[in-house]
Amino acid sequence: MTHPNSAVSALESLWQQHKWPDLATRQLTYTQIEPVLDALSALPMIRHQHIGRSYLGTPIRRFSIGQGPLVLLAWTQMHGNESTATAAVLDWLKLLSSEKLTELPPDWQQLMTLHVIPMLNPDGAAAGTRETAQGIDMNRDALARQTPEGRLLWQQVQELKPSVAFNLHDQNPYYAAGPQGEPATIAFLAPAYHPDKHVDGPRLRAKQLIAHMRQILSHYLPKGIGRYDDSYSERSFGDAIAGCGASTILIESGAHRDDSTRQVARRLNVIALQAALSAVLSGVYQDYSLADYYAIPANFADGFVDIKITQLTIDDGQHAPYLADILLKCRDNDTSAYVIEFVGDARGQRGLRELSAQGLTWKQLPRLGAAAEELLQLVDADR
Repeated sequence: MTHPNSAVSALESLWQQHKWPDLATRQLTYTQIEPVLDALSALPMIRHQHIGRSYLGTPIRRFSIGQGPLVLLAWTQMHGNESTATAAVLDWLKLLSSEKLTELPPDWQQLMTLHVIPMLNPDGAAAGTRETAQGIDMNRDALARQTPEGRLLWQQVQELKPSVAFNLHDQNPYYAAGPQGEPATIAFLAPAYHPDKHVDGPRLRAKQLIAHMRQILSHYLPKGIGRYDDSYSERSFGDAIAGCGASTILIESGAHRDDSTRQVARRLNVIALQAALSAVLSGVYQDYSLADYYAIPANFADGFVDIKITQLTIDDGQHAPYLADILLKCRDNDTSAYVIEFVGDARGQRGLRELSAQGLTWKQLPRLGAAAEELLQLVDADR
């Protein structure tokens, strides 16, 4: 789908040509991205530093481009099992270093400095867990700072003093962009820095930048962009960093129909981040209002399940057959294994995949929580 904005269309084309092909998986570990990190560190436009180590000793690295006074900082995979944006920022750095992004002013590297910390929680990434090796959710460690990774992020914020900060996460796949919206493939938030949720200058700029990013992405996702909940948490890094005066932007990567590895969200992260960078340099974000930000529909919980099977005949051979819909969800984020979540009338509930079982008979009683492999084989065999 070609974007009407020629610069965005050109960026998407470049991404298709230059994205890192080995990163198209749902879960990334440090071992998987290390060759990409090494390749980026060899590019002449990019500066590279080992800035610390995880609790178990894995390197944490920072990549920088530009040498101007406007400082932007992005970090990914604070939660180890949220890796979509890691692939996206590594793609983004490669594109920026290609010198083919013609919408940027010729002197953009003298105007700004971008710092990127990919995979802040490599131990959690290796284990496939949200938490660090210490069992701590790093995004609840902004005050106590008991994790070396959390201390490192805080030290980077204090040292670099970013004007704009990008906090990049994955959200659960079941959010809808509003009650009637599509899956929230991307959700944004300008986090509060105080319980009263006051909007100061930096937070206003964050909301304006988000409104601009939403406008750019709406061509691809007219009903698939949500607004994340803005409940204040003093233990969360996004809120704490917003309190340091940075225009802090949370981007949550979510599900898209028939996209188990979140490559749609990966691509849209690159487009959104580049849109924000261009807008900061040009000032075009100032054309947006708070009303534009609040026009983004709030994330709607449990708007979707992974798979919805409709009109299945169930006949255990001992009782009268009956019709039921069956809802399936992934087992522990494993997109190849599903369990039965609901049996009955599922009208009003939507699935990321929807399969009709009309005319099919399953010859056993379904049990909640049971593995659904046999059921899926039955339904898929008829397709």
